[in-house]
Amino acid sequence: METTYPKRTVSAASLRKVQKQSVSDDVETQLRGAILSGAIAAGETLAEAQLATQLGVSRASVRQAKFQLAQEGLLEFDSRGTARVRTLTEQDVREIVEFREVLDVAAVRLATTRITPQQIAKLKSLIDQIQREPDLLQLTMLDIAFHDQILQAAANSRLLAAWQLLRPQLQLWLAGMHRLHNRVVADTQDETARSHQQLLDAIQLGDCDLCEQLARRHANGLRSRLIDVQATPPSNGASDE
Repeated sequence: METTYPKRTVSAASLRKVQKQSVSDDVETQLRGAILSGAIAAGETLAEAQLATQLGVSRASVRQAKFQLAQEGLLEFDSRGTARVRTLTEQDVREIVEFREVLDVAAVRLATTRITPQQIAKLKSLIDQIQREPDLLQLTMLDIAFHDQILQAAANSRLLAAWQLLRPQLQLWLAGMHRLHNRVVADTQDETARSHQQLLDAIQLGDCDLCEQLARRHANGLRSRLIDVQATPPSNGASDE
């Protein structure tokens, strides 16, 4: 027999409007930005008490943000529970690049038949922003945002979930790679915009095979860039792609 429970009226005084962004979300956003920008470097520890004082929040808020960033693969905890910015190994990077290729190929094939006019307009807008963006870290974020839209257009929730799992670590690697060299910002900008425009054109044509070919070419370009960065001494200053 099903048990029934009396309905309760919740007093309006016991509720408050939900804030658009909680304190822990703000802490998380700031720490993520500092990690991706290199302000908190790979291998550096995150001192909970110091960060709480600096940000003007409780240690609990910092702790919650650290756990979320660890889930994203940006932080790792040692045996003593100390959080450090993750240092990606060669195997990590190889797996990231390989996984991205698998997701990109699947996503573009699905997007050719499912993309909406609104999503096409968003992709065009992102390409325009890429062509105008002088900052390499922001260029990286726009690159990721473009692929976000492709995954959204694929309209497959499980594929999107896999991409969301990969994305923070992909951002971490790309941002770190870009900081190593700063000689080819213009080339990076042009190539990123051009390759994305080619992919968008293929999606609009509905050509699944061409989309897959372009996605694989993009992934191979990522591998080549990795080899170049590993083989080339970093320039003075910061970033490159």
